[in-house]
Amino acid sequence: MSASVGDNNTQQSSGYSGLAEQSGPLHAFFEYSTVLVFPFLFIVNLHWASTRLYEFELFWLIAIAIPLGVIGSDFITGLLHWVADTYGSEDTPVLGQSFVKPFRLHHLYPRDICTHKLVETAGNSCIVAVPVLAVCLYLLWLLPESPWLAFAVVWVTLMGAATVATNHFHKWAHQESPSAFTRWLQRTHLILEPSHHEVHHTDPFNMHYCITNGWLNPVLNKLQFFRRLEATLRFFGIETARAKDDRVARMDGTD
Repeated sequence: MSASVGDNNTQQSSGYSGLAEQSGPLHAFFEYSTVLVFPFLFIVNLHWASTRLYEFELFWLIAIAIPLGVIGSDFITGLLHWVADTYGSEDTPVLGQSFVKPFRLHHLYPRDICTHKLVETAGNSCIVAVPVLAVCLYLLWLLPESPWLAFAVVWVTLMGAATVATNHFHKWAHQESPSAFTRWLQRTHLILEPSHHEVHHTDPFNMHYCITNGWLNPVLNKLQFFRRLEATLRFFGIETARAKDDRVARMDGTD
């Protein structure tokens, strides 16, 4: 039985669509396989690179790699979030259904993310993180005597872990009743805080893209980073999805 208009309006106002998210067979395979492989690569990379730093008497660099990894994740997730919100469409080849569509639907039904299980929540991030960590492991095997490569691998590995965890932080920011520990992490701004993220879900929906903990949002807003990036891409003929829609609407209006 199809839902009535009143039911649809109630679902949208509550933030839930009432629909289950489903991935295609190939995408689901990559989600499940990379979620399984990611912990192995994370542990091996971190152990091997940390051991190298210890041998070089540079173990203290890990204390620098941790905040750099978190900040790097905040920036990377913000950049990817901005791309998905701003460019392409659900019909974009390869990335449309698996990357663009979830972000666009999230603006209509922000609480749907609260219904996602582990693989749905972390799958896309693991698909990106696993190849990066695999390359790091190969480079570490190729150049085991480089202390700076070992430091870079620790940093990238921690950044990858924070990025994979980000959608859980994002999910918790939309939950109506998160755990006490989660609320403490949010209050201390170690992870994304709900009222901070709510700015992104407020018209005109073009701020606060960073979603690991949002530390970079005030800086990027002040610099108008994403608006300047859009202007740069526009100079090279790359239009935002909204600009394309406006242009098509004007053309239809002149027919």
